[in-house]
Amino acid sequence: MIKSIREVDDEWLLTNAFGGYASSTVGCINTRAYHSLLTSASSTGGVRVQLVNTLEERASFNPDESYYLSTHRYRDAYHPDGLNRMLSFGSDESGVWWTFKLGSNILLKRFYFNRWEESFRIEYSSGGEFSVEIRPLISFRNHHDVIKAGAVPYSVRSMDLERVAIKCEPWPLSLVMKLAGGGYKHESYWYYGFLYEEEAARGGNSVEDLYSPGAFTAKGRQVVFEAWVEPARRVKHTLKQTPLSTYLAFNPDPLIVAGYYWFWDWCRDTMIVLPTLYSSTGDIQLVDAILERYFNSMRDGFLPTGFDEAGKPFYNSVDTSLWAAYAVYAICGQTSSLSLALKYKGKLEEVFEGYKNGSMLGVKVVDGLVYHEAKGATWMDAYYEGVHYTPRNGFAVEVNALWLLLLKLLKSTTATTPELEQLQEEISEFKSSFNEHFPSAFGLYDTLRADLQPLDPHEIRPNMLFALSLHNDLVDGKTAIRVLESTRRELLTPYGLRTLNPGHPSYRPRYEGDRASRDAAYHNGTVWPWLLGAYVDGCLNYDESSVESTRYVIAPLLTLAHSKNYIINEVFDGEPPHTPRGCVAQAWSTAELLRITEKLSHINTPQSH
Repeated sequence: MIKSIREVDDEWLLTNAFGGYASSTVGCINTRAYHSLLTSASSTGGVRVQLVNTLEERASFNPDESYYLSTHRYRDAYHPDGLNRMLSFGSDESGVWWTFKLGSNILLKRFYFNRWEESFRIEYSSGGEFSVEIRPLISFRNHHDVIKAGAVPYSVRSMDLERVAIKCEPWPLSLVMKLAGGGYKHESYWYYGFLYEEEAARGGNSVEDLYSPGAFTAKGRQVVFEAWVEPARRVKHTLKQTPLSTYLAFNPDPLIVAGYYWFWDWCRDTMIVLPTLYSSTGDIQLVDAILERYFNSMRDGFLPTGFDEAGKPFYNSVDTSLWAAYAVYAICGQTSSLSLALKYKGKLEEVFEGYKNGSMLGVKVVDGLVYHEAKGATWMDAYYEGVHYTPRNGFAVEVNALWLLLLKLLKSTTATTPELEQLQEEISEFKSSFNEHFPSAFGLYDTLRADLQPLDPHEIRPNMLFALSLHNDLVDGKTAIRVLESTRRELLTPYGLRTLNPGHPSYRPRYEGDRASRDAAYHNGTVWPWLLGAYVDGCLNYDESSVESTRYVIAPLLTLAHSKNYIINEVFDGEPPHTPRGCVAQAWSTAELLRITEKLSHINTPQSH
């Protein structure tokens, strides 16, 4: 029996510039169907194809004794016992590594994942000569799925003594593997009953069979195993490497992958990330290309919610166009120039007209405020089997805060007096209506019904913070303080903000279980790190003295972020120990933590005496 499994189930992730990735656990035991050493996207667009799931590895320093390096989780056992020999794990900019104690010898295994091409390389090395046998376990499947033995027809071709190429219909690519200076023996097996524990816990497909075409063998003080995709493609882009590089893909246009493993290209997430992407890279052409792709797909004033894995835009969000206005506004502030706003002035005016005309999602402007009829059309969009867990149809507080930002942005690009007067009237009417209807005893209501009464007068949600973070002139000081105080009392945790106050009947303390259970909790108590950006900005706008204490409250998250190069989970449980959940890497979590870390670094820390 393998010991200390739970000490080695932390996940590592490496990505490439196509949106492909490699990922597993510290112990090299795949706990998700998404775990693999090579998941490809270069030939298939947003459809990611899992190729090399894992390896069966064995090494020996003399003919009489061999040692497994690998361990797998099967339905009824852990096998073989390589984890017992693992000494350490580490990572650096180029990849991840492990050390193993094999008798009196130490073996180092280094895994390198190519950022600009779809390939990986594994180097095995030691002070003495050793032999190694490597048996790849492969699938050739959509990374959301699992396969069963015999369900997939593989075509295996030995290219020479040390290389083999594998194809599988319908995928338009080949997997090539090579053990330099070694040999390959075709000896195919199916390995049955791999159990993915995270998938089992999530109520998903958790048992899979994997195919091995044969075994590679070699001998030396250093042995190198490689795998790559053909046709080989390479991204040629000179870019400053930052934590956000993890999410940046060129497939073929530049895009931001919202989260690994299962998200692809989402507008809202992209627009929240773009200002930090610009500040960390200084690449205005890159940011502009991403903006242009979305604006060129606008329909009736509404930007797509995102692009699916086939590259087709889809439209079901009320706020994506307004988040695009936020991105333009923020980047203009960083550049001290309106050039980006002027370039997209016509598109932004289309947004304004689209909302005023009420062309999609039941949108209309009433007394200066934006109303939408469609359920689940904001970022709180959890939906499963006919149930909207946070419908929020009506006047949503953050949608309206974003609408005011659009009005201000349009005003800043307008030169004619009639247009300026019209926009000023819109702004004045908006502020008057907002401050008449949204303020509450705890700060601001989250959503108002069509009759401008609160949808739920007892729910306290973090969306009200955007009225403070996006503007310093929308609400009065007393209202702002109530918002911040109720946020600290009900929502603030060491890992982000809860999405609902714990005393509410819909509050869910844990994001766990099957799909229905998780969706019920997703925006009803689950903690989201990205929301800290709005909280910190709100404090800076209205209560700067409270910012210093926030640094200490979220110290556990900042420490975690620093240790993981700011590659942070999508969500955490609402209650201690605030277990990380959801995507293992979420773009807006990374972006907003980078942004607030920079802001907090400029806050003076009181000196002790």
